[in-house]
Amino acid sequence: MTFKSRTHNIAMRARVRVVLLCGLTTTAFAADALPDDADVIRSAFEAAVTHLHAGQPREALEALATVEQREPDNPWLGFYRGLAQSRLGNAYEAIASFDGALDTLAALGDPEPALADSIAWHRREARRQVFSLSYQAGLAYDTNVSFVGDAAVGLGLVSGRSDSKVGSTFGLHYAPLATEDHALSLAARVGHSWHCEVDEFNYQDYGAGLRYARRVAERWEASLAYDYDMTLLGNESFLSVHALRPGVAYNWPVGTGRAWLDRTGVYYEFAARDFLYPTTRLFERDGVVNAVGVEQRFAFRPLAESPRTGDATLGYRYESVSTEGTEFDRNVHMFYAAFALPVLNPWRPAEYLLLPDKELVFRFNVSWEADRYREHSLLDRYRRKRSDLITTYAWQLSQRLFEHPGYGDIILHALVHWTDANSDLMTKQGAAPFHYDKLVYGVQLEWAW
Repeated sequence: MTFKSRTHNIAMRARVRVVLLCGLTTTAFAADALPDDADVIRSAFEAAVTHLHAGQPREALEALATVEQREPDNPWLGFYRGLAQSRLGNAYEAIASFDGALDTLAALGDPEPALADSIAWHRREARRQVFSLSYQAGLAYDTNVSFVGDAAVGLGLVSGRSDSKVGSTFGLHYAPLATEDHALSLAARVGHSWHCEVDEFNYQDYGAGLRYARRVAERWEASLAYDYDMTLLGNESFLSVHALRPGVAYNWPVGTGRAWLDRTGVYYEFAARDFLYPTTRLFERDGVVNAVGVEQRFAFRPLAESPRTGDATLGYRYESVSTEGTEFDRNVHMFYAAFALPVLNPWRPAEYLLLPDKELVFRFNVSWEADRYREHSLLDRYRRKRSDLITTYAWQLSQRLFEHPGYGDIILHALVHWTDANSDLMTKQGAAPFHYDKLVYGVQLEWAW
C-alpha cells in the first residue's frame, strides 16, 4: 500500500511536531512543505482533536470527512478516525482504522514512529473493548476469617480466628458485537482463596455472564444482563445463583470544569439462590431476591492544570430476600460510595508521583448495609426480629509497573479491608455470632491484557 503522491510528500518531506493533548496527538507541518490544501487538512485535524477533547466523537468524524475527501490514505486520518470510533463504541471499526494506518506507515518505512506508537496504544484500548484477559494473585492476612459473600447469614460463617491466605482471580471478556448502537458481551471468571489453617473457609467461585446493551436515544442505553455463579466453601458445594438484571443508563456529556456528571443508571435484579447443603425447613435459605438500585458516577480533575481525571460513585440498593424457611427473610438497604484518584506529582501535574510515566491510582470504597429481618428469630434468646448493620471500608493503592501494547500490563496492588458487623442477635448461650470486626491486608500482582 502506498500514499497518493500528495500524502507521500507530506509523510516524507514534512517537518513533524507531535503534541500530546490529553492522550491525543496532533501534528504541525512546516508551511513550506505543505501542498495547497494542507491548511484545510490541518484545520480539519485540529477541529477533530478539539471535538475529541470535548467528548464529541461524532462531530470529530464529521470534521475528518474533509480529510477523507482529500487524503484518504493519510495515516493521521486513520488514527483520529480510530479514536472517534473507539469512543463511540464501534470497537471493530476502530481496530480496522488503526490497522489501516499502521499498514500505511509500515509501507512507507515507518517515517513517523511517534504516530505508530500512539496508534499501537490506542488500538490496544479498542481491542480491550472486544477481548481482554486479566489474572490476579496475592497474599493476605485476615484477623477474623469469615465468609462475607452475598450469603454470609448463618451460624458457622464467622470463625473468630486469624489466618493467612493465598488468593487468585481470572477474568475473560469477549464482545462478538460492539457498535455504538448494539453491544453483546460474554464474561467468565474464576476466583480462589486458600487458607493456611482455617481450611473450612477455603473459597472458590466459578461464574459466567452474558450482557446485551442497546442505545435507545442519543445518550440513553438499555441493557439486560444474565449471570451465573457456583460457589464452593470449605472445598464443598455451597451456593448456586442465577441472576437477571435489566437496566437503563444515561451518559452525560464531558464537562469543561473541574467536575461533572458522568453516568446515571438504574436497574432491577432478580436472583434465584440454591444453597447446596442440607438443613431443617425453618432454616432453609433457598429462595429469590428482588432488588432495585440507582447509581451516579462522576468524573473530576484533581489538578486543574493536569489532563488526568478521576472518578467517584454514589449508589443505593434495596433488596427483598424471600426464602423457603422463616429465619432469613429480610429487607436490605445498602448505601455505598467510591472514588478513584490518580496520584500526581504536584510540581509536574502531567506526571505520576512515583514513576512519572506509570499510572498510580488510589481507590477508596465504603458501604453501609442495614438488614431488617421480617420474622422473629429462632436463634435469638428473646425471640426478637434480628437487625444487622455492616460497615465495610476498603483502601487500595495500585502502581503500574510495566505496560506494553502487545504483552499487557503488570500492576501491583496494596489492599486494606476493614469490616465492622453489628447484630442484635444473641443466642441462648449468650453468644453474639454476628457481632464482629475483621481486618484484611495484603498485596496482589495483576496481569491485564
